[in-house]
Amino acid sequence: MEEREYMGYTPDYIDRLLPNQVFVFGSNAMGYHTGGASRMAYKRFGAIWGQAEGLQGQSYAIPVDYGKMMRHAPDIKTYVDRFIAFAKANPDKFFLVTRVGCGVAGYTDEEMARYFKQALELKNVSLPKSFVDALKGESQHFDLERFVKAQDSDWGSYVEALAEIKEGHKRGHWIWYIFPQIKGLGHSHNSEFYGISGKDEARSYLEHPVLGARLREITKAFLECGNPSAYNVLGFPDVLKVQSCMTLFDIISPQDIFAEVLDRYYEGNRCEKTVRRLGYRDEKMKNQVLPSKLTITKDYRIVLSDYNNIEVKMEPIVKAIYLLFLKHPEGIAFKCLPDFRKELTKIYSDLRPMGLSEKALQSIEDVTNPLLNSINEKCSRIRAAFIPVVDESLLNDYIITGKSGETKKISLSRDLVIWEK
Repeated sequence: MEEREYMGYTPDYIDRLLPNQVFVFGSNAMGYHTGGASRMAYKRFGAIWGQAEGLQGQSYAIPVDYGKMMRHAPDIKTYVDRFIAFAKANPDKFFLVTRVGCGVAGYTDEEMARYFKQALELKNVSLPKSFVDALKGESQHFDLERFVKAQDSDWGSYVEALAEIKEGHKRGHWIWYIFPQIKGLGHSHNSEFYGISGKDEARSYLEHPVLGARLREITKAFLECGNPSAYNVLGFPDVLKVQSCMTLFDIISPQDIFAEVLDRYYEGNRCEKTVRRLGYRDEKMKNQVLPSKLTITKDYRIVLSDYNNIEVKMEPIVKAIYLLFLKHPEGIAFKCLPDFRKELTKIYSDLRPMGLSEKALQSIEDVTNPLLNSINEKCSRIRAAFIPVVDESLLNDYIITGKSGETKKISLSRDLVIWEK
């Protein structure tokens, strides 16, 4: 068969479809569409709760997730073959295949791509670039030499780091490239440069003949150093960075030495931020929907970063109120809103750089007047904005809540709030 030139790939983020397009996603065996692409399919494209396979509105479900560490490769092949047959039978539809199985289910792009090989022949199916690259033998290359160079350098070598850990007291500045974390947890140059991009790079790191051996060796030394406190050995914040590192590599290699560190020094607790960035759930989190980071962009858009960058849309006065409460984690009593009128006006003017009209200024007066119902009405609009995009169990984390007459606040952990400006 003559190989067809592949003209396009499925976009990384899809929030709308043309009438003839179908969003193809990986479902769990129960049809519970709670996270990642399946949640997007449920919220936006007609996926039906409890239906694990097939066409549903403008979405098509392929079952891939059977629970932690449970893999049913023959079943997945059957389901993907059914999808390909369905796509062939419906040439009037165009199918956008997402990275099926590469989120919560835990498969790599290479593992899943092989099931979709026949889809390359179909003109009405697009695949993710990572699938196409894997099928063509163009898997991503990771620059692991950056770690080797740093570990062999004169300013904080692996030999020095190992000696310090064995002594039970870290002194040097080598944490980023000796105990690497998932990328995105820090904002410094080192945390970004030495950040691990995802499961595939972490797996390549462990398989590297030098880096993998060194990581296990220094981890073993950490366990045997005789100091019962990780904080005393590492100090702050490096004690948290090592927890993140151990979480990352325990997920990649669950029967390895890394779980022992988590059990001994961290009471078995994994780094929740690392777990969330990997889209992974262990048994303790199996039936939980994890909250997303909330990003306030430079142009003041409100985005759920971990839910495929879904934007939470609000009209300017409602958004200004939301940002005001977001800036005050301690909360604000409605009766005290007159004291925040100047701050609210400044936020509103930032949203409306062309200037505030008399109507806008009157809206600020009304919403900060505790004798009027305007603030309650605006809080209802905030709630309505989050209902379509946030799981019901997490809704109260994102909206303004509080008992009547008491302080009202947004209870979302400020560790999850990112201000780009």
